[in-house]
Amino acid sequence: MKVLLVGQPNVGKSSLLNALTGAKVIVSNYPGTTVEVSSGKAVINGEKYVFLDTPGAYSLSPSSEEEKVTDRMVLEGDYDFVIQVVDATSLERSLIMTLQLAELGVPMILTLNFWEEAEARGIIINSRRLEEKLGVPVVRINPVKGKLDELVNRLGEARKGKVKVTYDDHIEEVIGEVEARLGDTGRLLKRGVAAKLVENDPVARELFGFKGLDEIRERHRKEHPKVETDIMVTRAGYASLIARGVQRIVSHGWRLNWLDNLIINNPVGSIIFTLAVFTGIFAALLYLGGWFQDILGGWFDSILNSLTPWLQSQNYLVRLLVENSFTGLAAGISVAVPYIFIFYFILAFLEDSGILSRFIVVLNKLMDKLGLPGKSVIPIMLGFGCTVPAIRATRVLPEFRDRLKVAIIYMTVPCSSRSGIIFGVVGHYAGAAYAIGIYVASFIVFVITAKLLNVVIPPERIPMVEELPPYRRPLLKNITLKAWIRMQDFVYIVIPLLIAGGMAYGGLLYLNLVQPLIGPFRPLTEGWLHIPAETIVPLIYGFLQKDLVPAMLANVLGTTNFSAVMSNIQLFTFGLASTFQVPCIIAFSMLAREFGLKRALIIEVTAFAYGMIWAGIIGRIVALALGTPF
Repeated sequence: MKVLLVGQPNVGKSSLLNALTGAKVIVSNYPGTTVEVSSGKAVINGEKYVFLDTPGAYSLSPSSEEEKVTDRMVLEGDYDFVIQVVDATSLERSLIMTLQLAELGVPMILTLNFWEEAEARGIIINSRRLEEKLGVPVVRINPVKGKLDELVNRLGEARKGKVKVTYDDHIEEVIGEVEARLGDTGRLLKRGVAAKLVENDPVARELFGFKGLDEIRERHRKEHPKVETDIMVTRAGYASLIARGVQRIVSHGWRLNWLDNLIINNPVGSIIFTLAVFTGIFAALLYLGGWFQDILGGWFDSILNSLTPWLQSQNYLVRLLVENSFTGLAAGISVAVPYIFIFYFILAFLEDSGILSRFIVVLNKLMDKLGLPGKSVIPIMLGFGCTVPAIRATRVLPEFRDRLKVAIIYMTVPCSSRSGIIFGVVGHYAGAAYAIGIYVASFIVFVITAKLLNVVIPPERIPMVEELPPYRRPLLKNITLKAWIRMQDFVYIVIPLLIAGGMAYGGLLYLNLVQPLIGPFRPLTEGWLHIPAETIVPLIYGFLQKDLVPAMLANVLGTTNFSAVMSNIQLFTFGLASTFQVPCIIAFSMLAREFGLKRALIIEVTAFAYGMIWAGIIGRIVALALGTPF
């Protein structure tokens, strides 16, 4: 049995998937897209199930790439039934998707998640009455606490909904005309598919469109010039009526309203909240990450020491290859792994607790002052994790010029890999002040770059709408799993590159090619940045993947104790140079895919030159302020 899990963002689909499958989850891109879909297998009541966690979608009328994938998965019909996960604290909003599924004739089960929170807020839902109105099983769940007995026992009861939405006479007329012209729609009801074609659903048009469809729609446009909106409003009205008929609101104050008011509406509270979040992130990365780095570094040193007698008995080439590959592996894992995993763990905690949404809303005010569209804060926040999905997430911005502007600004937003360099190289060996200084410098360059881009690309202000989920206590198992899934690429892709990079550098040393390669870059490294000439190797090699930079730095310097060969200000400047540029070849590929190869090449070259200029300028300013030689 193949089952789709559908629902809005932050309703607990991932938690349900983990609870049903025992956290044995596989993440892959949906064919032809960069949108991730999670899946897992389980045997329940003697039946084999495959559960697919679709991307979060507010409805099956897609307005983003993620919603298009969910819409396509539903319309393609390659499943046995659907489980819709509903946030019981906002039933009415979720029922819009329920009505769309019922209209398509999709067998389904509706699950009420967070129902305890709803009751705590005075929202009492009569699930039996809701089941009667919809005609599908309605069950309560709590995947975090493992309360899934009712769902498990009723998995075999999935069925088509009986509720029917009736539209205005003119809309019914055009739906009927389209329905009469439709070809085969598989298991889906023709009326539901016709309704989606009338509202110009792009996925439905691709799968079920026919010649003459636009002619039919245009013929009826006089009565309903905005037929898409009229259909959506009608569904919303039905959802409201159903919700009012099955839920009772007990009036009493919600104890966290004052906190949201303080965080979002009070300028002082917003500043304190923002500083508190950043301080928590930095403190965890600096101290906890540093602690793990020392442990892993010491472990690798002991292994290398035990290998020394064997290495001394080998010929020069073998010794170079093994020593450099091991040094690269040791530096990459001991420096990158602690910081990347901790960052993703914190990000998962912020997501599951509801803090991240509030953080985005607070930062929206800053975006507005910088002339950036409100929604740009969403991809920019993703940029702190990884630039690749952040570039993809610019699709939430309706204007191409805004998408391009935000993508350019990413060069100043340190992703988790660059954070590994900042904390693992700069912070660990030069001190916390220098690491934090890079973030302060990044923010200043971010503001200046945004202002400069406003001159070239004038801003167009568009309001941002962001859902504020209730505060929730995250489940340790869930956020740990999320962090692991997000850093899987590092384990499976980057670690082999660490070893290969070390061996490649060992080969260059053996062939005496290092100096001829780094010589042409001396005006940049020694002349402008005042860092060792050899550091150009990790700066350039890091374009493959920024996680490789600490490893290659250890290779070229011949030690993982960077402070023994570079001064604090040199480490600081190296950190700046590693931060202010397009982070990796994967991000470059995403830029080319989203904005074209020519624009991507221009951004890459310009960003590198622009970043090196800023690294040299800021390095000189800091050295002058500290009274240290540059």
